[in-house]
Amino acid sequence: MLRRLFASSKKTALEPRADQQRPKPTLAEQVSEFTLCRESKINSLIQLRDHVEGLEIPGDYVECGVYKGGTAAVLAQRMRADRRIWLYDSFEGMPPTSEKDGTEAPKWVGECVGTENDVREILRRLRVAPERYVLRKGWFSDTFQGELPEQIAFLHVDADWFDSVSLVLETFYDRVAEGGVIVMDDFGHWEGCREAFYDFCARRGLRPLLERFENDQAYWFKGKLHNREGWLKVR
Repeated sequence: MLRRLFASSKKTALEPRADQQRPKPTLAEQVSEFTLCRESKINSLIQLRDHVEGLEIPGDYVECGVYKGGTAAVLAQRMRADRRIWLYDSFEGMPPTSEKDGTEAPKWVGECVGTENDVREILRRLRVAPERYVLRKGWFSDTFQGELPEQIAFLHVDADWFDSVSLVLETFYDRVAEGGVIVMDDFGHWEGCREAFYDFCARRGLRPLLERFENDQAYWFKGKLHNREGWLKVR
């Protein structure tokens, strides 16, 4: 009898605890069903967010092209308490294209549909209070006519097509604070996104220090002229 009890207690002592068996999911894993971004791009956004927060760049966050809210939740999770994130999406899928968007783009019109409830749910899961975000449903040409953030620290452009990206940059670039970051999700994926960036820079006489991450993401820090002092390597 004693032998059986000892064997039982020994086995129990060697068994791992429940929290050891199930490691806490990463932030990228927590939002995976609410985003089309792969884990590496989520981690890139996290590092850019932390960079902006560490430098205390003034202003709110803006995301244009929200889908189901996964990347919005990642950005909002550790925003400074006095910031809000402004979220713009039609929630009707990807809009019509133009010739500048390339031959593959029309196949995606109407795809990638999220809902406002999706966005609210993932924000709730990551404990982002409703007063910390502003949700604007509708086409950019309409929603950009309403109230806008006065100053922006982080502008996430996930708008895909030439017309949409152009409108986002024209509407929000001047509101981005010096040192703030502008991230274009589809720079290397969709022709229209890339052309919109170059056309915008040409119109404004801008020559930003453009950084690339993997095959599609591009970003720059407003007013940054060089990397002589170094820059974190986003992986």
